[in-house]
Amino acid sequence: MNRLPFPVLRLPSRLLAALAGAALWCAGMPATAQGDEAEQKATLVFNLLLFVDWPVDVLPPQAPALALCIDGASPLQPAVKALEGRIVRHWRLDVRELSSAGSWSACHAALLDSPSNAPVRPPVGTLLISDGDAAPSVRAAVALHRSGSRVVFDIDLATVRESRLQVSSKLLRVARRVTE
Repeated sequence: MNRLPFPVLRLPSRLLAALAGAALWCAGMPATAQGDEAEQKATLVFNLLLFVDWPVDVLPPQAPALALCIDGASPLQPAVKALEGRIVRHWRLDVRELSSAGSWSACHAALLDSPSNAPVRPPVGTLLISDGDAAPSVRAAVALHRSGSRVVFDIDLATVRESRLQVSSKLLRVARRVTE
């Protein structure tokens, strides 16, 4: 029997169901004002991170933090920065400015709202999340969209796989659209 060189965190099925419900609830929240929409998108990004698995060589279980990068000029930046220090599974969330991160390898996830700071190819080990309304041409694993009064998300599985990430089936079920 093969043993993993690190302890595997197994979440109880009730906790996973609650987390999936929280992601679905956030995806269905009405976006009434720009500030509310930014907070909803930030909350949705946080909940998305709970359902993604990174390669062990990119984000080892013993790593102290998960780095979420965002452009400092982004209108979503204040709402995302408010998530700093929250726990994503067993990692502390470290919100960094995209320009000061130095390289894509310093980002485990990146929230992009402009095609100008998007990479040509998805970096290995980085979950690219685009604000699809602000940057529709960005090739990202997850795209956030406003649909009427709700904030929803789409998942591009080909981009997820190219980045060597895995997304929980629970997250796939609550996505508006999943493409190969």
